[in-house]
Amino acid sequence: MIPKVSIIIRAYNSEKIVGRAIESAIYQDFPKNKFEIIAVNDGSRDGTLDVVRSYADKHKNIRVVDEKNQGAVAAANNGFAVSKGKYIVFLDYDDYFLPTLIGDLSKILDADKSIDFVYSDYYEEFEGKKILVSPKNIFETIAGGMMFRRFSVGERLWTEGLLFPEYDILLRHTDWKGYHYSKALFTYCRSKESLSSVDSKVKNGIEQLKKLHPDKILEIEKIRTYAL
Repeated sequence: MIPKVSIIIRAYNSEKIVGRAIESAIYQDFPKNKFEIIAVNDGSRDGTLDVVRSYADKHKNIRVVDEKNQGAVAAANNGFAVSKGKYIVFLDYDDYFLPTLIGDLSKILDADKSIDFVYSDYYEEFEGKKILVSPKNIFETIAGGMMFRRFSVGERLWTEGLLFPEYDILLRHTDWKGYHYSKALFTYCRSKESLSSVDSKVKNGIEQLKKLHPDKILEIEKIRTYAL
């Protein structure tokens, strides 16, 4: 049976925390035979691959992609390439889904074929503090937890070499119809070590988008702040 939903998890040197992300995907309130989990090990140098494989040994709907280190964007694209789901959603190794995420979001796409992607509210966690984020527009959300219709995406997913490919794909497809689901369905866990927490890298990432999309400056200026 072809799965309705593909959850793509990118993992790199995350042996201590990737299990939480995988379990949040495994234990979704959704029929197990209707979704798959693609776990991409991006050349980890620790025990990440062993952890991921231990889950795959116990759950038939988990597939493991083991590759040399190519970066998060390539890992996402490679996971997408082997996925089979009608709908695609990403989960980073340090974040986690709430149990109803794929059920709630897939119902929206099922109900309205004109919708290309759907995104929800989410919790943002940093140093033990958690806040609720309700995006005012699509550029205030993040890559994780955003569900795309495969047909809309086509063969080209994310552009490699960008810090923010999740915004690039939206800028490339301004004709897409999105839907905001006003319920928190995942937790975005931030740390000082993440790329999006380094001001200079965020600035460079925004400049990349402006060079690629000089006619979309107003949209780019709506992108959420990543300042800690």
